[in-house]
Amino acid sequence: MEKGGDELLQRLSRYRGLILPRQSWPETLIGFDKKWGQYKRENGLLDFTDLIETCLRDVALAPHAPSVIFADEARDLNRMQLSLVRKWGERANYFIVAGDDDQTVYSFTGATPEAFLDPDIPDDHKIVLKQSYRVPRAVHRFAEEMIRRVTRRQPKEYLPRPEDGALDRFSRDGYKRTEIAIVPDAMKQVEQGKTVMFLASCSYMLRPLIQVLRKQGVPFHNPYRRSNGFWNPLRTANPGSTANRIVSLLVGHPDFGEGHRPWSMGDVALWAEWLQAKGVLRLGMKARLKSYDIAQPATIERLNDIFEPDALDSLMGAWDSGYRELLGWWRSRVTADVSTRVQFPAEIAAKRGPLSLLQVPQVMVGTIHSVKGGQADVVYLFPDLSPAGAAQDARSGAARDSVIRQFYVGVTRTREKLYLCQRETGMAVAI
Repeated sequence: MEKGGDELLQRLSRYRGLILPRQSWPETLIGFDKKWGQYKRENGLLDFTDLIETCLRDVALAPHAPSVIFADEARDLNRMQLSLVRKWGERANYFIVAGDDDQTVYSFTGATPEAFLDPDIPDDHKIVLKQSYRVPRAVHRFAEEMIRRVTRRQPKEYLPRPEDGALDRFSRDGYKRTEIAIVPDAMKQVEQGKTVMFLASCSYMLRPLIQVLRKQGVPFHNPYRRSNGFWNPLRTANPGSTANRIVSLLVGHPDFGEGHRPWSMGDVALWAEWLQAKGVLRLGMKARLKSYDIAQPATIERLNDIFEPDALDSLMGAWDSGYRELLGWWRSRVTADVSTRVQFPAEIAAKRGPLSLLQVPQVMVGTIHSVKGGQADVVYLFPDLSPAGAAQDARSGAARDSVIRQFYVGVTRTREKLYLCQRETGMAVAI
């Protein structure tokens, strides 16, 4: 949408989900709602909030009249959504609303602890899963001190797992300066077989870190946000991904390791597709590569049909010199439009071996919101806030509570050791 329409629609959905009276809305939102409503009427459309609102008003029973309704992660629902769940739950024989109000972090969608906790239910209907199987004692103490600062929560007994764990701080280094101490320390953890997680409140704070990880050829990912390519540069689900093309190049080399096999024509077609044509491929070969039977072996005769004589000679020379030379031959001949894209996975393969592209990275990066529900052995937490987050933290009550809950979620991703990194500016949460 033009002129900030996406942001206005998100705000409108939040206000509607909170079931706030229309007269309390800002004028800009009221004006946008009129235009949005007109657009929907003219096109016979309903948005997601319309669907919830319509069911809350007109639909007495949940679809297919279930006898059991289990609303998991209900703390992530806004008041309108929870009102509908409770309405349908009243007609079920067995109704459970599950969640942890301490981890209510989607305030930007309208989720609030009050919507989850109210109306209250009798104590004998509350079941508390009190044992943590993740958080060790040292981190648990810190997390409990933090979450008790919020103004509204359900008191609950919550026990750490029976391991001491550890909590440490970096005295100088923050999200802008990770190369000196933070990343080297994390690499020591990786060498010991640990999983590592870097967390920030905002995605832009991860960019300096990711630059360092790329520069040093460190594999990383975010398994909880696979659609984010910036956090998942080594995705192999797509057959045509960069990582898969490099694997198809190196799989035929004896140094590949477990899974080594002779090239098929499918392999050659995949890695040769990104090569420069001039001086490398015979005339018209880019189109002809797609016509080969991908299951056929890539014999020397077929390679001779594909490559210019000098290019084939240099390819075979690189092959004889080892898989790194073979990879270097390919990297230096890919087309300009993909040259930047191939450097990071190629660097990983060169430094850590071809199989490293197929292994699950031990390093995770992401915002706190993106990894809710996840865990790692070692967590590095950056305390910095965006200007909007800092404004919330400066206020009292629900606004500051939402910031505390966000970092509480970050802290409790830790299975063994938590590192609190240094703030970069005055805009940071006090932890």
